[in-house]
Amino acid sequence: MRRRYANSRAKQREEMLRELAADEAIYVISGKGHSRAAEAIEALRRIEDGTYGICVDCGMTIPPARLQVKPEATRCIACQTDYEHRSTVQRGDSNHVARRSA
Repeated sequence: MRRRYANSRAKQREEMLRELAADEAIYVISGKGHSRAAEAIEALRRIEDGTYGICVDCGMTIPPARLQVKPEATRCIACQTDYEHRSTVQRGDSNHVARRSA
């Protein structure tokens, strides 16, 4: 029974990603929504190759609650936070760095 529930949840996430990709296709054509549509398409590719739900940085399983909220997520929350911090520092956003260290 648990496996059926897990498969059902996975199917729901896959359907959400397919809907997102379809909805965003209009924006891609107009040049407005490339990144979100690309994320959805990439998530569908990860489902097909069996790597969906695995963090690209640490290799751990991304919690189902995170995937429910953001089905196209490629990182667990800890790795995403670290990634965003590194990106901010590389851009030289000193205000953000000062706020984080305070």
